[in-house]
Amino acid sequence: MPRMKAEELKLDELIRFSDGLISLQGRRLILHDIRAFAHLRKDLLEDVGPVPARKILTRFGYFQGQEDAAAMKRIFEWDNLEEWLRAGPAMQSLQGLAKVTINSFQLDQAQEHLHMEVSWRDSCEAVEHLATFGAAEAPVCWSLAGYASGYASFCLGKEVVFIEDQCLATGKKLCTATGRDVDSWDQELGEHTAYFQQVGIGKEVLKLSEELKQSEMKLARQRWRTDQLEKKSKPAFFEVHSPAFEQVIDLATRVARYDSSVVITGESGVGKEILAQHIHRCSTRAENAFVAVSCAALPETLLNSELFGHKAGSFTGAQRDRIGLFEEADGGTIFLDEIGEIPVALQTKLLRALQEREIIRVGENRPRKVDVRILAATNSNLAQSVREGSFREDLYYRLRVIEIEIPPLRNRTEDILPLARYFIARFSARFDKPNVHLDAKCLNYLQDYRWPGNVRELENAMERAVVLCNKGAIQLEHLPPGVLHPTADTSPALFSPQRSLAEVEHEHILRALDWANGNKSQTAKILGISTATLWRKLKKPEE
Repeated sequence: MPRMKAEELKLDELIRFSDGLISLQGRRLILHDIRAFAHLRKDLLEDVGPVPARKILTRFGYFQGQEDAAAMKRIFEWDNLEEWLRAGPAMQSLQGLAKVTINSFQLDQAQEHLHMEVSWRDSCEAVEHLATFGAAEAPVCWSLAGYASGYASFCLGKEVVFIEDQCLATGKKLCTATGRDVDSWDQELGEHTAYFQQVGIGKEVLKLSEELKQSEMKLARQRWRTDQLEKKSKPAFFEVHSPAFEQVIDLATRVARYDSSVVITGESGVGKEILAQHIHRCSTRAENAFVAVSCAALPETLLNSELFGHKAGSFTGAQRDRIGLFEEADGGTIFLDEIGEIPVALQTKLLRALQEREIIRVGENRPRKVDVRILAATNSNLAQSVREGSFREDLYYRLRVIEIEIPPLRNRTEDILPLARYFIARFSARFDKPNVHLDAKCLNYLQDYRWPGNVRELENAMERAVVLCNKGAIQLEHLPPGVLHPTADTSPALFSPQRSLAEVEHEHILRALDWANGNKSQTAKILGISTATLWRKLKKPEE
């Protein structure tokens, strides 16, 4: 099972802010202003000279990098050494030291050889040096180089030295650095080793240098700009990381501009209606109505009236004329969920609506024109239903002009954390609980769990966590017990040819009911069925 990725690190999940205390999983931090660091740097250069000043700042960065590497190892179970090493540049970015990009990465773990090239865009040291002293003759990002060296040395278990190749302070467009283990540097290391050796200086200066921490202002602005660009360039409803779901979003976005019918398939709870809403928002019909209806939620007579409307007096209780959902969605999109459950008698009327773009209300003979795009979804095998005669073949092919299959969440684990954060933000706003975020200890549990209920189960789990959370950070105890302690009882059953489909379905329903603490409405929501269907399926399957 894939573990945490370095690129998925989030500042608010790592660091906890409270009155008088900022901590990274028990390690106390200090937030400091960049100008204070600039004054400290100036005093060091003037009081002790350039060489000792560079040694102090390099060693400070080195110790900071080692501490962060140790924290990353303590908090996360990395898949491999490479991912742990890549987390160092990510942490530098999160702390506002620079926007770090890894340009080249080569690791020979067996030989303990590392070659790494990075870019430091908007380096805090280079920017402040320019503002305080003007242009420099040589690179000045001493603490950044120290940090990168200390972090990588701790991970590799062998001394690694980063040397800045070019610097913004010398007139270059950005700062770049190369890091290698000491055995790979040969003669190029030269005088640089002296700056990593410990120096003796007054405790007051060391204390001041240890207070170096960056403000989040620059990071917040960078995130805001990135979010704005993403909203313009990618109209997805949440951040997508997995290649599998990237393809789904790309296909959905491309077909959205055309009025072709689309069938969305996938397991219960994967987010078929959400994808349908995304298609609608990306279409030329976005300004008009999006109307969703579950074809399994109503009996045939009521579904007929619900979809196509009725004339007053056409049946008992029809006291006045009523338009159906097709007319309500005129000019927009209608989403037919669980299309495989639609009764055969209504399939003919649906086919007419597709082909002729007209409907007939119950109790009338006069056709009414409608301009509606139809999106449908199912978690059943429609092709099998066609073979069995329970679904019209002509309707099947008319609906299935384009088919989009959403993979289950267990097959796209890269999307679990973005989805969890998306739901947390949504529920935080709904429940007026600002600044709720995941504690870093929760992340591996969320990624390791198989999520049999898919996105719907994850959404419910995050709602539960936000409700139970009372101090801003969602802790392990706020997650559902099944996520923290998955057992054989909550895992998919092993295949057995002796078990009927009805038995397997019944067992899955009972597990969902247990997960929802016996709440049948919640269970039906998890399973993507109506409460009436749940009651019927809860009957013991025939032997």
